[in-house]
Amino acid sequence: MEMRFEYINKVLIAHVQMFLDQVGAENFKYVLSERMRPGENIVLDLEKLVNIDNYGLDALLAIAQKALENDSVIKLARVSADMQIVLDITKVYRVFEIYPTIEEAVASCAKAGDKA
Repeated sequence: MEMRFEYINKVLIAHVQMFLDQVGAENFKYVLSERMRPGENIVLDLEKLVNIDNYGLDALLAIAQKALENDSVIKLARVSADMQIVLDITKVYRVFEIYPTIEEAVASCAKAGDKA
């Protein structure tokens, strides 16, 4: 799994590509865990994510747990309608704040007084 990273207003944006499934889930966890700094705000851009399975959902939850342990915050942005259905059915949406745009997710970090 490839991911592209950038910073916007001191918030790490991770652009997730195509599939978060059995093949890519472990790599996703590893790469994001290595990149995550304590106290950092992170936005996962899921615009290009077209498939997620139980391994991918487990990876998202593992990253959320690591963020909690690191005093970091992870938010989701640009979740497609299909992916939103999966998050709704599995109730994973309860773990993350979800925003329609990256800009809104980044702005929410500053508004909430998160450690940006």
